[in-house]
Amino acid sequence: MKIILPITITLLGCFQLHAHDLSDPDGQRPHAHDKSPQPTQVGAPAPKSAPPQAAAFAMFAPAVNTRWDEKFLYVESNGLPSHNMMVGITTWQQQVPLPQAYSGDNAWRIPLHPVPAKEPQVIEGHFLRGAIALAANGIPIFNPQNNRGEVSAEIGELDQWGGHCGRADDYHYHIAPLHLQRVLGKSKPIAWALDGYPVYGLTEPDGSPVGTLDKCHGHETPALGYHYHAATRRPYLQSAFHGEVVEREGQVDPQPRAQGVREAKPPLRGAEITAFASTGANSYKLDYTVNGDKRSISYSSNPDGTYPFVFDNGSDGTMNEVHSQRAGGGQRDKGGPGKDRRPGENPPPADEGKRPQAAVRTASASSSFTLRSPDVENGGALPIDYTGDGSGATLPLEWSGAPAGTKNYALIMHHLDPEGATKGYWTLYDIPANITGLPKNVKGIGKIGIGFKGQVGYEPPHSKGPGAKTYTLTLYALSAPAKITVPPSQVNHEVLLAAIQRSILASSDLNVVYTRNGTDGDSPPENRPRPPRQEGGPGQTPPRTAPSSPPPPNGGKGGADNQGLVKPAITDTIQASIYADNWFKLYINGKLVAVDPIDFLPHNVVNLEILPEYPMTIAVMAMDNANPKTGMEYGNHIGDGGFIIKFSDGTISNAKWKAKSFFKGPLNHETSNPKVEHTPIPANWFAVNFDDSKWPNATEYTEQRVNPKEPFYKADFAGAKFIWTEDLDLDNTILFRAKIDKPGWKPRWNTKPDLDVIEAQPH
Repeated sequence: MKIILPITITLLGCFQLHAHDLSDPDGQRPHAHDKSPQPTQVGAPAPKSAPPQAAAFAMFAPAVNTRWDEKFLYVESNGLPSHNMMVGITTWQQQVPLPQAYSGDNAWRIPLHPVPAKEPQVIEGHFLRGAIALAANGIPIFNPQNNRGEVSAEIGELDQWGGHCGRADDYHYHIAPLHLQRVLGKSKPIAWALDGYPVYGLTEPDGSPVGTLDKCHGHETPALGYHYHAATRRPYLQSAFHGEVVEREGQVDPQPRAQGVREAKPPLRGAEITAFASTGANSYKLDYTVNGDKRSISYSSNPDGTYPFVFDNGSDGTMNEVHSQRAGGGQRDKGGPGKDRRPGENPPPADEGKRPQAAVRTASASSSFTLRSPDVENGGALPIDYTGDGSGATLPLEWSGAPAGTKNYALIMHHLDPEGATKGYWTLYDIPANITGLPKNVKGIGKIGIGFKGQVGYEPPHSKGPGAKTYTLTLYALSAPAKITVPPSQVNHEVLLAAIQRSILASSDLNVVYTRNGTDGDSPPENRPRPPRQEGGPGQTPPRTAPSSPPPPNGGKGGADNQGLVKPAITDTIQASIYADNWFKLYINGKLVAVDPIDFLPHNVVNLEILPEYPMTIAVMAMDNANPKTGMEYGNHIGDGGFIIKFSDGTISNAKWKAKSFFKGPLNHETSNPKVEHTPIPANWFAVNFDDSKWPNATEYTEQRVNPKEPFYKADFAGAKFIWTEDLDLDNTILFRAKIDKPGWKPRWNTKPDLDVIEAQPH
């Protein structure tokens, strides 16, 4: 700790604590659990040459720095406020505050000369990712709605200061930080919107009442020009941008990125955060309870780029994790329950060779535990025999130095794709402790799960595109066998990691590199025949070849190929609109064609185009947001679902579809002691030849019963019906299937392309 007397205490890499910032937002005394020191800091006035926009930020120097050019004021901070954080949150997704590098090229920027927009862009329902304003203390302010469209302040997601952490462990507000007026007074803005206009408090700077506000929740006065005003209820901040901004991928663009170090966590039901404190330079502790059981997370940020975490899980024991800073920023935000992370973050490089994030959990490290292969060195080239361009054999492996107490082993082979997603290729578990190696093409040792395409067995690398790709094999020494109750056909790398996370004694990686020959990344190796590719994975029927047929009615647009098939044109496609409460993924003829990109945002419409091939088998997994242990959503609520789809060829959802539930709860609507019923999802449920004859038909529901929101009415669903199983409230995971025939339709194209899309198959 560096102490600057007499008025400032600075925690290196952490945050500054101000006495006038530590009382609760309503001006009362600090909470009893807030034990943080309360020194006083006096903000330094901005230099005379600074633009007026810098004055409010200067009150929080040196934690907040500013610089400027002719167009922008640049604001730098580490993303951690001086006040306490997190206390009072009851809807928590297990994030904790970590410093963020909002500096240099990643600094916030405020336009010095804002330009009024010809048509203000509305905030509600838009800009659901990322910040819409920057508080004077350097903390970003997000839309009051989270990216599920709910108002965070109304569902227990925010602490006593109006903030919480996103998926990158980045702290931010979701309402106006009025408590900053204890530092700023009423004469300075509490924030600047990202369009360049200031946000003042509940009164004018002289304390007089606020006059009439426009639809942006702002107005213009002779003394200040245009400015917004905060509110203690919706809209909390500006309700629309008076100035010009660019909305891209749901956020104001550009803006800084947050850099995450951990995989995002799911909501922890029944948790309430009771205390948060700095325990030393770059070290923190967060205390919380789960249904009365006291727990805590202690963690720190080390100079070497590592982040050790210690989880005291109360009656469930303790667990350690060590995370490393990700190159190029945090993991890309792909959505999920409560996903609130700022977009625009760079994904980790596809070939950095990192293991899946959950795999870094370890009770004790063992430097002598080593995984190796007699056929390839660590970091070496993977022989072609072990790839999809060869025989697809499994790599022979050897290991030694397992820690004392090892009772079992598990093995995962994975790869990070260009989007930062983890794809599993080999999942092997229940390997006996007396085994010290695996032969080539191993059989009969342990249990083998599935890869990213959903097929049981080893899925050999068959990388898409040119260039080297790194694949990581990780062997785990376990203190107990994996507790897995589902069949191997449902065990992918994520299921396995979740089952072993508390029994990992040590782990060891072996990185292998594979580079496909050919400039297009799809050419077979020179002088070596390439085995025929079977779409859909082992055990599935190879694609049929469409017979030749007469030219299409459009005159053969696109021309004919050498098999007598025409090249389809965009006019041959059909459109589909899908609305699901909350989430879905869609397969057509056994191929994954669409996934709801906004996980568990219950009111969005997905539109897509497909090239039809009849008979057309449609398979859908639809899920309502529900805690897997209680069946309830957002605490103690019983949710409801709903799914509707319409294709432009006339295909609609209705009671003729098959529908079967695989997750039900809370049984009997019992919320005080909720119980659930999970049924294993069958393998290949999306396949064309899957037998759904014993499934019941779907139940139709009225629009009033499902109660869709605004996006639904912007798409064409005329004639289609909302469907679900017979219990709209308690059935939470539904599989739908329908087979669509089109009499007289003759195949005119082959929808199995020649390009290599093997990595885009269902997974």
